[in-house]
Formats: sequence, structure tokens, C-alpha cells
Amino acid sequence: MNPLVSIIIPTYNRAHLIGETLDSVLAQTYIKWECIIVDDGSTDDTAEVLKRYLQKDSRFQYHHRPHDRLKGANACRNHGFELSKGEYINWFDDDDLMHPNKLFMQVNELKKNKLNFTVCQTMVFQNNLKNLIGHRSVNIFSDNNFYDYLTQKIVWMTGSAVWKKEFLNTLNYLFDEDLQAAQEWEFHCRVLSFCENYSVINKSLVYIRKHDESITYNGNENDRMWNYFLARNKLYSNNKIKLTMEVSEFLQNYLLRNFKKYVRSFRLKKSIKIFRLYVMSEKKFSLKVKFYAFFAIISYFTINRGHVFLKNVRY
Repeated sequence: MNPLVSIIIPTYNRAHLIGETLDSVLAQTYIKWECIIVDDGSTDDTAEVLKRYLQKDSRFQYHHRPHDRLKGANACRNHGFELSKGEYINWFDDDDLMHPNKLFMQVNELKKNKLNFTVCQTMVFQNNLKNLIGHRSVNIFSDNNFYDYLTQKIVWMTGSAVWKKEFLNTLNYLFDEDLQAAQEWEFHCRVLSFCENYSVINKSLVYIRKHDESITYNGNENDRMWNYFLARNKLYSNNKIKLTMEVSEFLQNYLLRNFKKYVRSFRLKKSIKIFRLYVMSEKKFSLKVKFYAFFAIISYFTINRGHVFLKNVRY
């Protein structure tokens, strides 16, 4: 008996692209699916485009992010999951495309093993599938999946994974709705911290579109880097995750390096936020080190120097 797959697609102002994505869903050789599209508040013709697909195939559903949820794709992904009825879950993006055999191959992979999810390769394209650029990441599996994913030696994207819903239901939460970038990294790291084994299909079954509006390749660099910091700090401070010494040292170095970077670049608001979020809560920092960090911020923003304090902020 073939299980139902819930394909969950958050969307925002992609009326000119989402049709191609939904066509790739319609082209699936595996036919037992539902496709839940959750709109994040589009102001273009998304509703009109979706209306045509709803009339074309009853397996499509069109919903809107609840007003009491934070704006963003994460809330849409989580809401779509709450509405889903499938045994398997495939989150997907509204500008990417599925290989016709994606669901067929990944469902068969999960049916024949006891693993909780399976991951496939991802190919980047521009304009159309005749213009393939290359793999998003050559490596999607290693002998040390958690550490290598955390350090981005291996990379796989949200849309490339198909999950068993019963496993996802055991998690405390899915996508962190406070994050506006690095949310899939944080989610996958959280999973891999206690569930490192997954099956791999080393074939490109997802095509990622590279274009001017792509969040993956564009967006505000400062906002993205800030969210990268937040994601790593969330992972590091998560008391339910047992971090190895190797992982802890990597995250400590990342967080400390970025704190100093923000201070040296005279970004007062962000420096103070990091001081509160990271420095003050870091148990491995003595009170003396925390004072050094505080005076470093004050010095850089009053007399444009503070290296003597900042160099003493260390583990």
C-alpha cells in the first residue's frame, strides 16, 4: 500500500514562478500526494494562479499563514505540517522544481529501510533546466554527519529531504519561527545531533533556481549574517542537545569571533544584543571576561578603540 506524501510549500509573491513548481508536482510518477501551499501574505497574483491549480487537481490546497503567527516561511512550513495528513512529509520551495521520479524514488527508499528520512542530490539551474550550473553541494553524506553538516562540509537543502511524519512528531518543534535565515541549517543540525543516520539517493531529484529574487543567493547580507549568528547561538545554548567537545569548540570560536567582529565594526545595537544573548549567558566566561567584553563595547563606541579589552575576551 502506498503512503500519502504531504508536500508543503510556503509562498510569497511568486505568482510568476510557482506555476512551474506546481507543474513539477503534477508531473510526479508517484501519484498519492497532497500539496499544501501556505501563503505568507502575497500581494501579487498568487491567489489567481493557485485558483487555476485548485480547479485542475483536488490534491492541491491553498491556505494562508494565520495572523497570530510570525511572518515568514518558517511559520508557513509549520502551519502546513499541522494541516498535513500524509505519512511522509516533503517541504519544498515555491521557486524550485522536482524531478518526475523524486517522490517515487524517495518513498521507495523509506519503505525499504527503518531510517527516519532520506536525502537526494540537488542541482542548481538558471532560467530553465537546459542551463544547469552544477550541484548545490557535492557532498550530502559523510562518516560524521552532524559535525560535517554543522561546519557545512556537507550540505543538503530542505526540499531534498522526505521525512517520516511519525519521527517529526517526536520533535519538540520544527522550524524556528524567530529565524529569517539559517532556519533549515538549525533544524537539520538539531535533528542530526541525535539522529545522524539517513538514507541517501545520490541523484539530482531537486532543481534549485538561481535568480535575482532567490533568498539562497541574494537577500540582505547583513540580515543573513545576523540570523546565521542567532541560529548558531540557539544551537549552542540548546540544553537538550549534547554537544561533543569538537562541536562545542567550533561553535564557541564562531560566536566569539563574530562578537568581536560586530564590536570592531562599530555596530552598537548588534554588539549589545550579542553581549546579552551570548556573552552574559556563557557559563564558561568568568565575570572578569564579561566585564572586558562590556568595556570593549563602551570603548569602541566612545573613543574608537578598545583592543586592550577585546583581546581578553576569550575562553
